[in-house]
Amino acid sequence: MPELPEVETLRLQLSNLIIGQTIKDIKIFKNKSFIGDPHLAIGAKIKDIRRFAKILILDLSNDFSLAIHLKLSGQLIYRGSKQPKKLEVSDPLLHTLPNKHTRVIINFASGDILYFNDLRIFGWVKVIKSTNVKDVIKHLGPEPFKDLTLAKFREILQSSKKPVKLVLMDQEKIAGVGNIYANDALFLARIHPKTPANKISEKTAELLYLKLLKVLKDGIKWGGASENNFRDAFGRMGKVQEHFLVYGKEGENCPDGCGGKIKRISLGGRGTFFCPRCQR
Repeated sequence: MPELPEVETLRLQLSNLIIGQTIKDIKIFKNKSFIGDPHLAIGAKIKDIRRFAKILILDLSNDFSLAIHLKLSGQLIYRGSKQPKKLEVSDPLLHTLPNKHTRVIINFASGDILYFNDLRIFGWVKVIKSTNVKDVIKHLGPEPFKDLTLAKFREILQSSKKPVKLVLMDQEKIAGVGNIYANDALFLARIHPKTPANKISEKTAELLYLKLLKVLKDGIKWGGASENNFRDAFGRMGKVQEHFLVYGKEGENCPDGCGGKIKRISLGGRGTFFCPRCQR
């Protein structure tokens, strides 16, 4: 599932591509993928694009917004006058659009197009009143780079006996962090993923907080992780997977050269990777 860095990558790109553009029409190929009346968005200009954790909000000039959640396999692919002249796309399905996974198409008056693709059909585009955005994000906890302070982070850890990795990934406690970045942040902080959150000392909690911010910043810098379906707004792969520390590295040598081998266990139904020597 795209996490904070992947969705932020899309926000940054789309802000340069479609803000100021007028929606000419919206074509819906899968009713499940579009919620609300598309006519409420037609004729309106996109005036801003915001991100809340893993959710994008396209604010329109008529006091409505398009809320977009990519879920497991969603993609937002732009095609138009501002795309690179030489576009290297490795996915054959993106050579021609729309493709068999295209669920919604947003056509702009300029002729530019935004495709919402979704293999698993869990994601959605939703028309909402801009004043009701708070209802879409009300379940989300504080978010890194916004309102997740060190003090609040420590408080969250101390309030739970659950394994720290599950706490990091609980969207109602900390918004935007998923499996990839939780694994690598815990490795950098030398914390075993099964450690009860409330057993982590204040000093170690500060280290984890800083390492969490680091892996998320690096994720944005490298354009997100494309180990599965994520692609940027032009359909290109991100590069985070080239920099994974322990995530997906089962059986490989510890990147710190301690002599240990990366181990995989399951926590909360998700693959969890760590170095048994570094993360005791």
